[in-house]
Amino acid sequence: MVYEFIIVGFSNFPQHLLPAFFLLFLLMYLFTLLGNLLIMATVRSEHSLHTPMYLFLCALSISEILYTLAITPRLLADLLSTRRTITFVACASQMFFSFTFGFTHSFLLTVMGYDRYVAISHPLWYNVLMSTRTCAHLVSLSWAGGSVMGMMVTLIVFHLTFCGSNEIHHYGCHALSLLKLACGKETSSVTLGVILVCVTVLMGCLFLIILSYVFIVVGVSQTAPQLSAITDNAAMNGLDHVPSLSSVGVSDGDLGAVILGLQELLFCS
Repeated sequence: MVYEFIIVGFSNFPQHLLPAFFLLFLLMYLFTLLGNLLIMATVRSEHSLHTPMYLFLCALSISEILYTLAITPRLLADLLSTRRTITFVACASQMFFSFTFGFTHSFLLTVMGYDRYVAISHPLWYNVLMSTRTCAHLVSLSWAGGSVMGMMVTLIVFHLTFCGSNEIHHYGCHALSLLKLACGKETSSVTLGVILVCVTVLMGCLFLIILSYVFIVVGVSQTAPQLSAITDNAAMNGLDHVPSLSSVGVSDGDLGAVILGLQELLFCS
């Protein structure tokens, strides 16, 4: 039985490059925190921004902060440490929180797409359909859905037995990297199940976002300035799902760890 894991991460890189990686990831992490905190402070201080759209934006900023908080501090510590072990419980906790905040982020983006659809396509009904109570319920459901998905995936992975190597060839407790260390005949079916769950949920959110903006574009196709702004927002919401989808199928190895780490920090900034 395995009771702790060794996170290989960047340990195979030349040692003289690790401080440079540390500085790069630290600056990007601080930039992410500063940007999201600035958004939240601005929305709170400006009463004119106390609207559903900015409520969702604040919730999105919180999910981004917590997502990076679940992964990046450990990554930074491992870059400067010679002992890169993590306990079984700590690894499960990191996976749970990263999946929870990641799925919550996707659900909130979906809600924001619906909010823009109602605001532009049904402006007279907007205050009724998107009341303060409704917005609070949508945010709560997004967080609850993210927590359920995070718990489900974590339990699926960690109910398996880990009896072989304890080296995780990744910079954190990545689901697919952990599944490669599991023993038993059901490992392959669990791996397929995790991939299907993640891809189905993320693609479902992306489909709903695109659908919202398609309805908006159809409704305002004769107004060019509004159409330009809407398509820009749709593109940004769609791109926000790229790092999530790529993280499901990213291969192990040092280069993959660097690329995925940069993706998750860049798309949260």
